[in-house]
Amino acid sequence: MNEDGTGNAFDGQATHVVQAGTIYGGVNGVQHSLPVPRQLPRAATCFTDRAHTMHRLNELAMVENEVVLLSGPAGVGKSALAVFWAHSAKNRYPDGQLYVNLRGYDRLAPLSPEAVLQGFLSALGTPDNRTPGDLDAMSALFRSLLDGKRILLVADNAGSSEQVRPLLPSSPACFTIVTSRNRLGGLTAVDGATHVPVRPLDTPDAVELFSRLSGHRDTDGATRLVLRCGRLPLTVRMAARQASADASLAVLLDELTDGEGRLEAIAALDEEVEVRAVFSWSYQQLPPATARVFRLLSLHAGPDFSVQAAAALTALSEAETRRVLRRLTAVNLLEESGERRYAFHDLLRDYARERVAEEESAEARTQALCRELSFYLRMTDAADRVLVPERQHVPMTGGDDQGRASFADPAAALQWCDAELSSLVPAVQQAVEFGLDEVAWKLPVALVYFLRLRRHNSHRLELSTTAVEAARRLGDRWAEAWSLICLGGVESDLERYEDALAHFAEALLVSQDINDRWWEGMSAYNVAWTLRLVGRYEDALHRQREALAIFQENGDHRNESIALSEIGTLELNLGRPVQAFEVYGRALAGARETADLPTEAKSLHGLGDVCKAQERTTEAIGWYEQAVRVRRRIGDLLGLARSLMELGKQLAMVGRAAVAQDALDEAAALFETLCDPVAEDVRRFLAEHYGTTHAIPPQPSE
Repeated sequence: MNEDGTGNAFDGQATHVVQAGTIYGGVNGVQHSLPVPRQLPRAATCFTDRAHTMHRLNELAMVENEVVLLSGPAGVGKSALAVFWAHSAKNRYPDGQLYVNLRGYDRLAPLSPEAVLQGFLSALGTPDNRTPGDLDAMSALFRSLLDGKRILLVADNAGSSEQVRPLLPSSPACFTIVTSRNRLGGLTAVDGATHVPVRPLDTPDAVELFSRLSGHRDTDGATRLVLRCGRLPLTVRMAARQASADASLAVLLDELTDGEGRLEAIAALDEEVEVRAVFSWSYQQLPPATARVFRLLSLHAGPDFSVQAAAALTALSEAETRRVLRRLTAVNLLEESGERRYAFHDLLRDYARERVAEEESAEARTQALCRELSFYLRMTDAADRVLVPERQHVPMTGGDDQGRASFADPAAALQWCDAELSSLVPAVQQAVEFGLDEVAWKLPVALVYFLRLRRHNSHRLELSTTAVEAARRLGDRWAEAWSLICLGGVESDLERYEDALAHFAEALLVSQDINDRWWEGMSAYNVAWTLRLVGRYEDALHRQREALAIFQENGDHRNESIALSEIGTLELNLGRPVQAFEVYGRALAGARETADLPTEAKSLHGLGDVCKAQERTTEAIGWYEQAVRVRRRIGDLLGLARSLMELGKQLAMVGRAAVAQDALDEAAALFETLCDPVAEDVRRFLAEHYGTTHAIPPQPSE
């Protein structure tokens, strides 16, 4: 029942239960789907033809397990080329496409191979509690999962060979593209990567692009101009935009060579490149209010942003923000990254950051970030309230509760969280950097149920640790107790039981020190729960009874039934089925009274376990059948697999072979989808009793 979602404490009433994954059909067999990742970002809408390089990539894609390194200077179009080609070739890779921005040259820290593999393994269906903690083991598991598959992998913006090497697949049918500003000699020398340099556009191609976009037919003037732009696709497009606004090429060239107006080049190419000067053309022609939006947006930490986030950051209405964003996109200072989402090119973000540092005071920058962080906290809290209405929610104080957000349903809340996750994680770090510790603990705590639901345990571990540290800096012991429980919950899900036990015990001490009986009950429950997981049943039973007494004292009937279901499990583990049956019955009644479906399902399954232990097979079948129905309803895939497995085995004992086999087949399919080794035990049982080991073939899905 830990408050980050490890138990039942997060699951709402029947009308609010969130489906955690695919809900499978009846016990008469099922076709299930294994994850097929489709991670490619949106392809560029104004991609400049690079026919030779595209043809070269097509050739290299025919080589077994080829690794291609696209290298070139900043802004030359490496990422756009890699993504554009990947979209054109994705049908060749039916098992999926994996993509990661390694942030080798970003203001944020580069992504570690461990973090990347955690994401890849999750995308391939590996539960986080089955993911090894060691880099070599993670890499080996990743290669194993890709064995025999046709998968395209794009590792964008690599800073070093070491960042990439653990990500390389070994399957002959896989193809890997790496982009980097460096040539990564180790990747070519040691790993056999083929180096394909990406250079600025050929001058005739750059002139053709410029003329097509601007309408100017002065070839000589266009040639001089694109050379001054370094023949970069981005700067050529921006220059064409300026030229199309009735500006003569001579005037633009004069501005580039004006000693006072010139800005230092930021890219070292063969020709002199005035990248900042080209950017300044567009920037200086913006209305002052629009220019301010452009520079303030650079404070956003994530890779892209929504209209809502931009409105919060800039203190504009959503309608006005939408107009400004479209204006900035029209002059190539922003690009659309998705529906109602926008992003900077990396060079333009650098330029905008220079502008905001020079033209905005430290106070103005902090106020803008506070507005955005408050927006994220309001939205995350709103999502949490829809996903798990019965959960304890973070207190909203001051400006945080102004204009409270809401979502129509759990699906809308999940969609928002999915879209914003890559911004929410660095936003927490920004809160720490700016000393906003109240946000730095509340935002992670409000996010933890979503993170657990989506199995983002690496983020959950990082953010829960941050929450504990922020609460301690504030001296807020109530927040510290809650954050410690969140941290213990993710450690438990990662099977780091000793760490989890230590943090739950610490939360218990804090809650006792501040005389908070709510958190004392929650902490005691989680201590007991973890003790059971490590096999210390007598100690766990003693602690669970302490938690039960606190819940009863508080009049907390829902958590009372949850604690009773745990006590029933412990009584059965200790060989006392009569006591277990009585306690499970009380838990079931309490769960139904409070509309707590997960605890109802657990209690039903527990009653089946008791009857199975006492060889009351017919009764056991009835309880397991009820547990299956409830677990289907709430989308509890792991629980459903366990109930189906036990149901199938009991059905087999009374000679109902066909129905038993169907239930066991479905259980095995579910365990396989969840990468749970119990699948092997179920397949072995099927082979021994029915002479079949067939697995249900996975169906590709998006």
